[in-house]
Amino acid sequence: MWISQLDLTQWRNHEATRAQFGRGISVLIGPNGQGKTNVAEAVRYLATLTSHRVASNGPLIGDNHDSATIFAQLHHGDRQVSAGLTVKRKGASEALLNGQKTKVSEIPRWVSTVMFAPEDSAIIRGEPSFRRAFLDELVVGASPSMVATFTEFERVLKQRNSLLKTLRKSARSSDLSTLITWTERLAHTAAEIIYARIHNLQDISPYVTAEYENLAGGDSITLSYQPKGYEVQDASPEAILTVLRRALDEAQSEELERGMTLIGPHRDDAELRIAARPARTHASQGETWSLALSLRLGMASWIRSTRASGDPVMILDDVFAELDSRRRDKLVNSISSYEQLLITTAVEEDLPRGLQGERFDVRGGVVSRR
Repeated sequence: MWISQLDLTQWRNHEATRAQFGRGISVLIGPNGQGKTNVAEAVRYLATLTSHRVASNGPLIGDNHDSATIFAQLHHGDRQVSAGLTVKRKGASEALLNGQKTKVSEIPRWVSTVMFAPEDSAIIRGEPSFRRAFLDELVVGASPSMVATFTEFERVLKQRNSLLKTLRKSARSSDLSTLITWTERLAHTAAEIIYARIHNLQDISPYVTAEYENLAGGDSITLSYQPKGYEVQDASPEAILTVLRRALDEAQSEELERGMTLIGPHRDDAELRIAARPARTHASQGETWSLALSLRLGMASWIRSTRASGDPVMILDDVFAELDSRRRDKLVNSISSYEQLLITTAVEEDLPRGLQGERFDVRGGVVSRR
């Protein structure tokens, strides 16, 4: 798929931006703080309904405004689709598909992206939350309908945590019966997410290994899911649900004491190893970047081969400044065959030599073609 037109209204510093792109490479150039990453973020938001920079919608909306809108013309082969999202400071977001109101969760079905960003190194060396975010992006990238499952899980988790905080250790039997109900709902949605994470991580592993071999060569790469507070021997949906029920039952006393849910996908992690050593503690700076790039490249190759929409839009947000010339060239060679590449850079000299494509200047939230 590819995007021919992107309209941003009151999106961060873009008061009213229209950018028209073609197939192939488009490069957005401008100093830091002018709005390049805001464009990239908007395209990614259509595919994931999340930002890679902030956890809430508030910062996405321009100052003194109550809402922001992203609108895109999408191309899937010979089929053209228009998709729009309006995010609000208060209240639920709204969505349009071909001019008709639709569920917000429908938009990612039509938009597929893979973004490379400087923050990706945190997937390797950072806290578990960064790896969980990668896993969830992987899940949605393969099955956009999972957006609804994640939304439901967050709702149930919030309700259950609220109940735990009010219960503490002075629970009445009637209150505990309510907790049991919320625990069962949590277990079902959590099991669905954990199942998808485990199997998608297994599926992507060969692609990541191949990309790392191309970028860095030599060392073996392994990826594994790391549950917290429970163990998964049989990764079938039924077995995971059974394990979660047992773990949640065993953790109930501690959860009541602490007033929070201690078992579930919001607590789990993933381990990445290079040459049988944990990458988080043993990877060099070069290995960290090679592995981070391999995760994204592997994700893109996997989506390309599994989703009916074909190629994801490849987004490179200011990553060339972080890479040496060899890795820059390797990265471009690996993704040059994708249908559309959107690249941002603060310094044009950071671009690999010979990189072709349309150039756009970005200044003060205004995008103009050269």
